[in-house]
Amino acid sequence: MSKKLQLDLKYIPDFEVVGVFAGIQDYRLCWLINKYLNADFCREKDVLLTPFKNKEKASFSMFYYKNENLQLKYYLLSNKSEQYKLLPEPKGIDFLLILKSKEMRIDLNELSGKLRNIPQISTALWFKEPDKVKNLYNILYEFEIELLNISK
Repeated sequence: MSKKLQLDLKYIPDFEVVGVFAGIQDYRLCWLINKYLNADFCREKDVLLTPFKNKEKASFSMFYYKNENLQLKYYLLSNKSEQYKLLPEPKGIDFLLILKSKEMRIDLNELSGKLRNIPQISTALWFKEPDKVKNLYNILYEFEIELLNISK
């Protein structure tokens, strides 16, 4: 009798995530980040993701900026759609700043500090241990698939 092998795959995202708490509209936040941090976020097509404890996908706004010098891509993703939230915790989180790079060349604690210095942002938290945040791996996995679909 043959022995069954079980393949255990674990998703390890190549993203870093900063949670942003700011009770303002997404386009206003992008304008402020562009102004204070010399970025150039532009609106992209909304992404379809599955919110926490939900089976249906919902549309979430997304903004994009690429820093050529650091070979770093930034995605600003709204945590709220019309009806749903992507992440239930930490409570009050409004946006996810997702950074993608093969080699992270910036200090994420420093970036979080710079974001907190923007007057309309109440706080910004770097999720150092994304596996400890409910649903974050699921969101990142779906987000990565959405990015592949968008780039086609």
